[in-house]
Amino acid sequence: MPNLLKIFVITLAGSLFILNCENDSEIDTDKNTYYDDIADITYLNGSFYTTNYDLSGNAGSQIDLLKFHANDSIYVTDRFDLEMNGQGYISITNDGSDLYLQSRETSLIRKCSPIGENAYTDWDTISTNWQPCGITYLSEKDSLLTLYRNLDTLTQYRARVISKDRTFTSSMDTVFHFDFIDTTYHGIYALTHKGSSFYMLGVDTSMTDILILTDNHFVVTDTTTITDSTVVGLCFRGNDLYFSYRDKRIQYWKTY
Repeated sequence: MPNLLKIFVITLAGSLFILNCENDSEIDTDKNTYYDDIADITYLNGSFYTTNYDLSGNAGSQIDLLKFHANDSIYVTDRFDLEMNGQGYISITNDGSDLYLQSRETSLIRKCSPIGENAYTDWDTISTNWQPCGITYLSEKDSLLTLYRNLDTLTQYRARVISKDRTFTSSMDTVFHFDFIDTTYHGIYALTHKGSSFYMLGVDTSMTDILILTDNHFVVTDTTTITDSTVVGLCFRGNDLYFSYRDKRIQYWKTY
């Protein structure tokens, strides 16, 4: 994010904090995540992790890291306050130890522990016309891969392999096109990686949710229609691919 934009965000946040203090009695900071959707998922140390998609519109901390029990049945077992607000849909991945989150709304990238302890909060060094649409961990490179959509050319996507520390040094940066993907709000919205393939969730030009498989060069090898349009995220548990759904369901999809 350009320095001037960072300064603006920080200044705006400070102004809102002062305003909140002055008008505390008029601002709703109630937190009730019961009716919130969930977002993207990742699997770490026997549990699934996700975040709630804040629907309250209230001020203050509204976003939790949700932990799901993952044995015979899958259900929420714990939650950790991330002290975040206004992030919209959040993509998530892990490197076997820590979690990495990226906001589609603000481009913010956050590293935290499985109990929500913050390591850093920062932005990738990329211009603001590129909208985040997925993050995944590449074990062979011990790096993150972030996927972006060009808001000026909505069929154009950009994949960047970046360092896990907050320098976000890029070792690969490639641009490609998906002409069969929706060019309104949705596009590609979630991403994971396994072996020599990327697995993506997106909406096609008929406004149908689809699972897209590509090789490591982002050449499409397969697409599958997903009839449940409430799907919001995906990750692997071993060789099994799981989907998350808005109503806090996490379900097995297929073994690869």
